Amino acid sequence: MNDKTTWCRETLAGLVVIPHKGDMVSWADGKLRIPYSVRSPIYIASESPWLLEPMRALSDPKVRRVDVRMPAGAAKSLIGEIHIAFCVSESNGLYYYVWQTDDDGKDAMEDRIYPMMEANKCTSSRLPIDRHKKRVDKIAFAHMSLYSVGANLSAAQSKRVRYLTMEEPHLYGAGMMTAFEKRVEGCDDYKILTLSTGSIIGDESDVTFNNGSVELWQVPCLKCGEYQAMNDSKDRLSCQIDAETTDEKGEIIWQKVLPTVKYTCEKCGESWDRSSTARKKQAQQGRYIPTNLNAPEHHRSFHMEAVSVHYFPFEKLLMEKLNAVQAYKRGAIEPFKDYMQKRRAMAWDEAPEQTHDQAAFDRSKGSYYKNDTVPDEITRFLTVDNQAGKASRGEGAHRWFVCRAYTATECRLIDEGKIGSWEELEEKRIALNVEPSRTLVDIAFDTVAVQAVCVRYGWQGLWGDTAGRKAYPHHETVIVNNAPQRLTRFYPYSPFNIGHVGIGKSGERRQARYYFWCQQPIKNLWHRLRGGMTTYRWTVPQDVSKEYEMQTGTEFKKQQTSKSGNKEWLWMTKANADDHMKDADQMNMVAALMDARIREILWTVTDESDLIVQAEKEKE
Repeated sequence: MNDKTTWCRETLAGLVVIPHKGDMVSWADGKLRIPYSVRSPIYIASESPWLLEPMRALSDPKVRRVDVRMPAGAAKSLIGEIHIAFCVSESNGLYYYVWQTDDDGKDAMEDRIYPMMEANKCTSSRLPIDRHKKRVDKIAFAHMSLYSVGANLSAAQSKRVRYLTMEEPHLYGAGMMTAFEKRVEGCDDYKILTLSTGSIIGDESDVTFNNGSVELWQVPCLKCGEYQAMNDSKDRLSCQIDAETTDEKGEIIWQKVLPTVKYTCEKCGESWDRSSTARKKQAQQGRYIPTNLNAPEHHRSFHMEAVSVHYFPFEKLLMEKLNAVQAYKRGAIEPFKDYMQKRRAMAWDEAPEQTHDQAAFDRSKGSYYKNDTVPDEITRFLTVDNQAGKASRGEGAHRWFVCRAYTATECRLIDEGKIGSWEELEEKRIALNVEPSRTLVDIAFDTVAVQAVCVRYGWQGLWGDTAGRKAYPHHETVIVNNAPQRLTRFYPYSPFNIGHVGIGKSGERRQARYYFWCQQPIKNLWHRLRGGMTTYRWTVPQDVSKEYEMQTGTEFKKQQTSKSGNKEWLWMTKANADDHMKDADQMNMVAALMDARIREILWTVTDESDLIVQAEKEKE
């Protein structure tokens, strides 16, 4: 093909067009090839009917913005890809397809967009012949250009565009979504499309979505005919969980539970047919119902949940949900957050209250009151979190304390609260009948002064290890076959350390004993006890304070990447949350583990590997 022919083809490609009389759906249905699809190589509209109204909205000249919030796997990205093909074939204007990173944009171009363009005559005929006009992040057609870019500032400032599609905008950096939206300013017939799973309550994508029509996908009950939005509430997606479907530890026996899964109509209460055929029939009769009647005519937004997708088995979804709920109860929030965002396509609430499990706390209440006598008590500890106080609150130095008593079956909260001076704390210790050496104080703040106080009253110090250690070595001698043998055991606290303080008689230096403690292993054990996941009971009195309840419910588990590149789940505290009694309670657990009698009980009833990480014979 000579240069003149090439020039004519590329010059006339955007001029000789017979417009399609209809919307995107009729243009693509049964004709558009999707070579990368795992369900069908040709787009069939009836296979995913929840996509049709958003695509028709994009075809409506009155609509300028369409926000789609759907679960992962519901084919929502197909809306954007069909829109690209439709615009290349039927329209013109600069098109930006925005991903979280540049690499994501390049992968999408190579794996999905290019194969679709080449597989369809209506788009392949528009592809430029010059290979330099076909890059991994851009296709320079004769009549328009298509960019597939990451959500970064340079891309958001470089072009004025007519079409803007943003994938998972809730994952962009702060302000990026707004920066890209400014690229359409000055264009009268622009289109903005966002495609997302769930987001975060109050972020840019969530606010924008709720400013639209917020149309919920509804399907009819095949028995009563009543339309309704589908969700996975326990009143609708349920199963049988009882003594027959769980083992002696309360663990779910899935092969017994899954056959009992059912989904019921919220109107007539009848169970729905779980087969894919029946669910597909329901979906094909589905419709969107707007819930925000104050939305502007040019802005439509659409939402649906995973239970509405006919090729997602109810059994699989319920199994995911129950596993996520169990993880949440253990303090691992991320799996539950992932389920809410990617399956329910909901905005996640990151408010501190999310970390407090009210039901679990209520279950921990015993039938006693503060300072009641503890039958069969082995020992008790008083632990104290020392605080400087916040001037903004008008606070001076103060302390938060927790006192617990331990038996063979229970660790019982005896008293808790806030106290002012060290003298008042000593009076409280005497009133609670705690031995001085079993009173342990946080010495991380104002270390030397607090050690001096410990020496004065005979208390000991605790210091949380912030280096991420899981254990300290302890050298012990045990008798094996009537002969002494040296062992090294690893516990989540250090051997005692000595802090010298400048008080005492002339020529003598008084020594303050203190210990470091490994925070993550102790937190793991404390949360298991608090969550009722062991046979050893962690209890609180009937008159426990609301302050204690809230301060001990501030932690959540989050996956972090260590300096070595390994990923691990760590306990975190919500920003600006008061958690001083939680710290004191966890220190109380450290103190209890130092007592061999309590450590042995916990080792037996919890099977907790954090208590003794390792025991090995020392080398000769």
